[in-house]
Amino acid sequence: MSFLAYAVAAWLLLIGLYGVVSSRNLLHLILCLSVVQASTYVLLLAIGYRTGAERRCSPTSRSRRRSSTRWSSR
Repeated sequence: MSFLAYAVAAWLLLIGLYGVVSSRNLLHLILCLSVVQASTYVLLLAIGYRTGAERRCSPTSRSRRRSSTRWSSR
């Protein structure tokens, strides 16, 4: 993925940490912690994304898996 995803994750992290440090209200603190959590999700998605990657499970592999179970013979 591009540099943009990493920049968004860093920006969300900084905004969330600034809110945690400057907050005296409990609800505001919880909201800022959720922003920090969202930044970690964006970072993990950016790390795991691969351009041009193939899907690991295709719709045809699901139908084969269902037909090969022992319960399908009934």
